[in-house]
Amino acid sequence: MQLNRHFNIRNLLIGLLGALLLNNAIAASSPPIVEGTDYTVLNKAIVKKVEPKGKVNVKEFFSFVCIHCKDIEPLVASKLLANKAVDLDKIHVAWNPSTESYAKLNATLLIMKLDKLYTPAFTATFSQHDLNDPVQLKGFLSQNGLSQDQITKFMSTYNSFTVNSKVSEYKTQMEAYDISGTPTFVVGDKYVVSPALPERAMEVTQYLVKKSATEK
Repeated sequence: MQLNRHFNIRNLLIGLLGALLLNNAIAASSPPIVEGTDYTVLNKAIVKKVEPKGKVNVKEFFSFVCIHCKDIEPLVASKLLANKAVDLDKIHVAWNPSTESYAKLNATLLIMKLDKLYTPAFTATFSQHDLNDPVQLKGFLSQNGLSQDQITKFMSTYNSFTVNSKVSEYKTQMEAYDISGTPTFVVGDKYVVSPALPERAMEVTQYLVKKSATEK
C-alpha cells in the first residue's frame, strides 16, 4: 500500500511538471505583443461609442471579398462573438459600388440577426456566386433555409432607407478610422490591430480587449 501511494504521488508530480513545461513552451512560442508592431494607438480624436456596461467595443472592418477576412471569420465567431465582454460591430467596407452592395448585405444580416449566414456568404462569394445579383442572392437565402416570406422580408430590408443609411455610416467610420485594408480591428475606439495571420490578429485583439477593460 505504501509503495503504491509513493508511486501515485510520483506520477502526479511528473504529470504536473509535464503540464508546467508544456504551458511554458506554449507561452514561449507566442512572441510578446508589441505596440507599433502588433497594434497602434489612434492618434486622432474619435467620438467614442458608448459601450454597454461591462463590455469593450470592438469594430471589425471586413469585406466578403477579402480572403483574409474569410480565413479569420471562424475565429471572430468562436472568440469575439462568444466573448461576453465584447460588444462587436461588424462594419463592411464600401470602397466602390460592388463592395457597397456587400455592405448592404452585411447591414441586412445584422438587422435580421442572421449571424449564421456569415460563413455561408463567404463560402458562396469565393465559389464565384455574385451575391450582388438579386436573383443569386435570393437563391443563396433559399439554399440556407430561409422561407419565401423571410426572403421577401430580407430583400425589403436590403433595399430600405435604413440599410442605405447604414452603408453611409460605414463610409464615415472608414474615413474616421483611416481604414486602408481588411480585416482591421479597432478595440475600445483606441487600439488598431495591424494586419497579421488570423491566429495572431485574434490573439492581439483579445489582449487589447482585456487591456481596455482594465483601463476603464
